[in-house]
Amino acid sequence: MMRRRTIAGKKKTEKILWKKRAKKAGALFLLYGFLPLLCGLMAGSLLWLNAFGAEAAEEILAHYGEDSAVAALYTPQEEGETEIEALTAESEEPPEPEPEEPAAPQEPPAPSVIYNAVPEDAVPVIACDLSAKSYFINTTKYTIDVDGARNAAWPVAPRETGDAPVVLVLHTHATESYLFDDTNLSDFAGDGVETYFPTGTSLRNNDPARTVVQVGEVFCQALRDAGIPTIHCTDMHDLPDFNQAYGNSAQTVRRYLEEYPSIRYVIDLHRDSVTRGDAYVKTSAKTGSDPCAQVMLVVGTNQNGRHPNWLQNLSVAVAFKDQMDREAPGLSRALYLRTARFNQEFLPGCMLLEVGSAMNTLEEAERAARTAGEQLAKVILSHE
Repeated sequence: MMRRRTIAGKKKTEKILWKKRAKKAGALFLLYGFLPLLCGLMAGSLLWLNAFGAEAAEEILAHYGEDSAVAALYTPQEEGETEIEALTAESEEPPEPEPEEPAAPQEPPAPSVIYNAVPEDAVPVIACDLSAKSYFINTTKYTIDVDGARNAAWPVAPRETGDAPVVLVLHTHATESYLFDDTNLSDFAGDGVETYFPTGTSLRNNDPARTVVQVGEVFCQALRDAGIPTIHCTDMHDLPDFNQAYGNSAQTVRRYLEEYPSIRYVIDLHRDSVTRGDAYVKTSAKTGSDPCAQVMLVVGTNQNGRHPNWLQNLSVAVAFKDQMDREAPGLSRALYLRTARFNQEFLPGCMLLEVGSAMNTLEEAERAARTAGEQLAKVILSHE
């Protein structure tokens, strides 16, 4: 009997222990199981709302009711506000706008292309100061006495009074042109080479506005401005046949001298073409701060033909060069003595003047011509 009571008591005790354990397990599940599950459901709902937008929020509000704790999580903020902005909008004044800093000055763009070498289909151009290291270049058989030419009596007769022409300027090679800006690729920089021009570029032009004819007009105007009546002949003597140019210009000189016996000086104005190796040379001087071409006087002799008075031409050319060397140093290259006559036999005051080279621009040649014309005017006026 006692044994039965003991077994019954033991079972009752175990039953009470199981109930206590069940209650404890239920409390643990509520704490560690249900609450995380609820949080997970709420988080999932938030993710679902972000994925499906306002339409999903309306369904949640309808299901849980607008006053529920879950629905509060889905109440949207006003458009454009964050949560912090919504809380502080009524209490904070908007900040004053900061003054804008002035924009920094923009650097000019770098040249689009700087070549490291002259292209294969181009000719290099080098700039050179060709001012004379010696006074003249002599390719004739004659020995020249420069001081004798300088001190000789002035060979040109005094000019007539009034407005009768004193100087005739013409161009035996009127198509000689200059390297223009549309072919002068000035972005180039490299070993002594200033620029280049495409192979095959013509160095002649039939448009007088782009040739020595235009430069001659500037030269003439400088003489006129100094009070020297001057005629400018713009005939294209080298057209249509370049080889007939000197014969054509000789006829022009005769015609003008017959019509205007007052003419004392005849200037045949050309431009030079100078090369060094495979490069062309651009003559380089300055008038003030501006780049300028250089000029060269060419004097013919009687070595290859009848020209008995060539020493008179030399005296006038020496006076002209001396004047340029005094007042426009660097403008004049060496005086060039040649074997041909160059139509200088007509008057003691005949000269051939090269203004710049084919590689100078028209503007550089015009500056040189203006300065040279001003200096020739001083020579003429000083011998009246």
